[in-house]
Amino acid sequence: MKRLQLRRRLPKLSSRRLRKQARLERQQQIWIYNDGQLEKEKINPERWMRLIYENPIGGASLLWLVKRKTLSRIYGAYCRTKMSAKIIPEFIEKYNVDMTGCEGTYKNFAQFFAREKSGVAFPDVPSSLGSPCEGFVSVFPDIKSEQIITAKGSHFSLEELFADAALAREYEGGTMVSIRLTPAHYHRMHFFDDGMVKSTRMIKGDLYSVSPLALKRVMGLYCRNKRALIQFSTENFGDVALVEVGATFVGSIVHCFDEGQKVKRGEVASYFKPGGSLVLMFLKKDTFMPSIDLVLRTIDGIETKTTIGTAIGGIV
Repeated sequence: MKRLQLRRRLPKLSSRRLRKQARLERQQQIWIYNDGQLEKEKINPERWMRLIYENPIGGASLLWLVKRKTLSRIYGAYCRTKMSAKIIPEFIEKYNVDMTGCEGTYKNFAQFFAREKSGVAFPDVPSSLGSPCEGFVSVFPDIKSEQIITAKGSHFSLEELFADAALAREYEGGTMVSIRLTPAHYHRMHFFDDGMVKSTRMIKGDLYSVSPLALKRVMGLYCRNKRALIQFSTENFGDVALVEVGATFVGSIVHCFDEGQKVKRGEVASYFKPGGSLVLMFLKKDTFMPSIDLVLRTIDGIETKTTIGTAIGGIV
C-alpha cells in the first residue's frame, strides 16, 4: 500500500524538483570581470528579460513580439521625441554610465544614445590592437568555419553568419573577438587600425536581444539577427571581418564611411541606434595574438568589461 502511494506521489515530487531547479537556474546571475573583480551585470530591464527568455509559457508570445522590426521602429520614434530626454539623467544614474568626453546637452534619448565621445585613444604602438568599441569582451582563438562556440554555450556556423562559405574558410584557425554592448555602453565603433574598407553588406534578420539570457533560449541567435558585414583591410593585422549585430530595439546601424575609403586609427566607423547590440571581429590565422587573460576568462564563461581603445592583444 505504501509503495502504491509513493508511486502516485512520484510525478508530483518530480514536478516539484523541476520547478525548484528552474527557480535556481533563473536565480543564476550574469557575472562580469571588471577591474580585477567579478560583479553582477545590471540587465536592462532584468524583470522583463527574464520573463521573455526564461518563462516557457508567458514568454513565448512576448518573444515573438520583441524580435519584430515594427516594435523597434515604434521605440525608435519615441526616443526621437523631446519627451524622451526626461529619462536621460535617471538612466545615467541607474546604470552608472561613464559620460567622460560626452559632456553636453541632448535633445532626446536617441541623440544621447548615439553620442560621440571626445578624447578616444588607441595604443600608440601599431602592433597593439585596441578594442574598437566599449563593452563586454570574450575571445575565441583557433575558430572553425563549420562551428564556433560562443558565450553561454550558443553555437553557430561562421558560414551562416557571413552568408558566404568562401569567406568563412578564409578565417579557419583564426580568432573571434566578441564585444557585447548593453544600452548603458558607448554605442559607437571606431577603427582600430589604419587601412581601407573593402566592402560592406547588410544581411536581413530579426532583432532578438544579444544578452546571455537570450543566447540560452534562441539557437543560432547571431545568425538570425539583422547584421552588417564589413571587410576591412588593415595595415598591421591583415584582412579583418567585422560583423555588427543588431538587437532588440536596434533598428538601424549607421556607417560613417564609404566602400573603398581609406581610414585612420581612432576614426568613428559606425554607431547603433537605441538598444543593446554586438560587434564580432574576426582575424585570420597567424595575424593576431589575443590577451591570455581574456582567453582564460572566456573559457570560464566570464566576459570582461573593456573600454574603447584598451589593448586586447597584438601581432603574433
